[in-house]
Amino acid sequence: MSNKSEHAKLNFSDCMGLAIGQIIGSGVMVLTGIVIGLTGHGTPYAYILGALLAIATCIPFIILTSTIPASGAGYTYVKRLLGDKAGFMYIGMFVLSQVLIATFAKGFASYFCSIFTGFNEPAVAMAALILCTIVNMVGLKSTAKVQKLMVAFLLISLFLFIVFGLPKVDWSTLTLATANIMPNGPKSFLTGVALLSFACGGAKFIAENGDDIEDPAHTIPKAIIASTSIVAVFYASIGIVAAGVLPVETVAYENLTQVAQEIFPSWLYLFFVFGGAMFALLTTLNGTLSWVTRGLEAAAKEGWLPEKWAKENKNGVPVIILSVFFVMGALPIVTGMDLTLISNMGVGTDMLTEFMVLLACWRLPDVLPEQFSKSAFYMKKVTLHTLLILIGILMLGTSYVNLSDLTPKAAVACGIYVLALFIYTQLRYKHVLADREKASVK
Repeated sequence: MSNKSEHAKLNFSDCMGLAIGQIIGSGVMVLTGIVIGLTGHGTPYAYILGALLAIATCIPFIILTSTIPASGAGYTYVKRLLGDKAGFMYIGMFVLSQVLIATFAKGFASYFCSIFTGFNEPAVAMAALILCTIVNMVGLKSTAKVQKLMVAFLLISLFLFIVFGLPKVDWSTLTLATANIMPNGPKSFLTGVALLSFACGGAKFIAENGDDIEDPAHTIPKAIIASTSIVAVFYASIGIVAAGVLPVETVAYENLTQVAQEIFPSWLYLFFVFGGAMFALLTTLNGTLSWVTRGLEAAAKEGWLPEKWAKENKNGVPVIILSVFFVMGALPIVTGMDLTLISNMGVGTDMLTEFMVLLACWRLPDVLPEQFSKSAFYMKKVTLHTLLILIGILMLGTSYVNLSDLTPKAAVACGIYVLALFIYTQLRYKHVLADREKASVK
């Protein structure tokens, strides 16, 4: 049984640390080179559009968390507003999207090995994943303290990257010409935007810890908006430096170390790699593992999974479920999956789960009219639906752009997973209802 009420709760500062650390990670440190390869000098514009898309897709979460904050937020909202089966389909798709955990560990390893060339990248990636899993075993408050310390170092490093890099930028690279910002065509540019929307979108997941946050109805929306806005400024500036200092063919599909070597003296280059790149990826990995268990834990407590899966240790951590996500991160590492493939699969399926949250938000005025009327983000039903239609178009378009780039084998694997999930949901539902009936009798 959970003892969450006995644990220290997260304040606004804690949430900002977790959110900023969650956002700044693989997007800047791993995906920048990939996006430069896709968009050339269009990378800064892709960052700006990616940040705007990320903020837009946060809106359903902001509205829902300001109305009915809860741990396991995404799962809880979909289940409560769309039904039990939809709720478990959501959490099952969410589990698939967390192959993205591997990108944080693999990205960390690539930077680490750029300095310590004698180490094996997969081994370093596994070590980072194991370390962050252990940190999260000791509880959420400890995770937040570690997170804030690493966030401080990475923000200093990224600030120095911008300060030292901007004077060396060839500003003609920002020319708004199709050949300059879309050298590989509009679809490649939109793929870059879609990837970077994921990079800017991590803040909304602090809502997964709703029951562990002080005054969540106000703290969560403020932290989401503030952290995303701060990081958006950093991302745009870093994109300018990353794509504007060296020739595109030199930095395409590479990490930021080549640009950093060009703009920094050697001692500051080392500080950037350690304090910026490595900590950025560790904070994302660390932050992800702090909230990623909540939805699956809630599902296990309701009978969708064996009840023992939801058992927490003395620090309030569901160890078995955390281990599930450890495995999700470890599999792509040990099998040697390509980072671009992992990213497209994760971002594409993640956006589909966000669309389910949007559908839950659509139902909010009808299912919980009284609570919605008291929300800080209350609006007329027609206004809400119009807004959600526009956001939904963006979500589905983003998902299509990413999933359409999967290899045939990866696409088939995803299809089989979704089909198996659907069948399991239909069969397991009888058990869920039986457990619910037994609980009501007691």
